[in-house]
Amino acid sequence: MHCPKCGKILEPARHGDLVCDGEVFCDQCHRYYRRLLDLQPLEEIAQWNRRICQAFGYSPPTLTTAASPPLVEGPFDFLEDKKLLMAEADHREGVIVLYDSGLRLATLCHELAHLMTGQDHTEAWARTFAQLVAWVKEQLPPDHFTAGMFVNLLKSSED
Repeated sequence: MHCPKCGKILEPARHGDLVCDGEVFCDQCHRYYRRLLDLQPLEEIAQWNRRICQAFGYSPPTLTTAASPPLVEGPFDFLEDKKLLMAEADHREGVIVLYDSGLRLATLCHELAHLMTGQDHTEAWARTFAQLVAWVKEQLPPDHFTAGMFVNLLKSSED
């Protein structure tokens, strides 16, 4: 799998380096739409869970929340990147556990892609994740804040 913009080889196991949005991009060439990353109340995430699953013909999994697990402190933590667990999908039970920091539409799409494909971080998972994100983006209202900034920036460059 290669980034469609720069051609870089993409490794789904390094999913933090990917941006799945219609296609699978490297994180240097593409960014997630801001509204996909905003924290949402669980009720809204649950509504999106039902809508996404209905649109893709998948039975909605059970959603549950839990407090984010603490980062384990050890003497060699400085040697590796810190990771924040945002969610987990249980394939056997059909349950997604969303931690405090994972109440986001992008996280929901990430975990739904795991359940829908029955796979870990694979190419099939990444492509499914990209399809889910693209569909959700189409359903979201326009971001007037960003659109306003774009118009203002264009106007000031024309002056």
